Amino acid sequence: MPAQKHPNSAVSPPPRKQSKRPASQGEVTRGTLDHEATARSTSKRRQEVSTPEGRLNEEDLQWLLGYQLAQASIVTISNYQEVVGIPHSLRTVEYTMLALIRGNPGVSPAQLAKALGLSAPYITTGLDKLSRRGLVVREVNESDGRRQHLHTTEQGESLAVEMTQKVIESERSRFKTLTPAEQAMLAELLHKLARARALMSGQTGPSSGIGPTKA
Repeated sequence: MPAQKHPNSAVSPPPRKQSKRPASQGEVTRGTLDHEATARSTSKRRQEVSTPEGRLNEEDLQWLLGYQLAQASIVTISNYQEVVGIPHSLRTVEYTMLALIRGNPGVSPAQLAKALGLSAPYITTGLDKLSRRGLVVREVNESDGRRQHLHTTEQGESLAVEMTQKVIESERSRFKTLTPAEQAMLAELLHKLARARALMSGQTGPSSGIGPTKA
């Protein structure tokens, strides 16, 4: 006969199931913020490796200086054209020649061609235009009639100063992605990069010159 349990004997209650504590408002907020921060970081990363227009993936090209310079030149040339190029009917290379002649009175066409990496005929075409507009004069070398020395006229000097000032002011005000200090640093770094031409003998020529080839 089985033993009977005493009516007062204690019976262990069944274990309670642990209910999941609802997340506090602070935890929900932190989780949401973390998710948003991750999304922003991912979006920023995509922007950093996407073309400025068209949003194409440029990750393979991101660290190529030549590619980045080409993309940046779209911005700088567009700014130049709008501010002074179109109003004064001068291409970037023609303005550059005018400014260099102003800064280097008596410079020869050959020196300009070497400085800008352009062919002699291309330089001659640009000088012809500047001369017709009364911005530049050619002086023949007395000891060698084949050599010329270039000078800006009063009108040419005034225009070169005006255009340079307008371009500088527009670049400082329009290129908002760079601080003034970063713009100055970038100009210095690009000048330093350009000096690599001296180390690249035989790799420069007309096709690598400054300015567009189209009128």
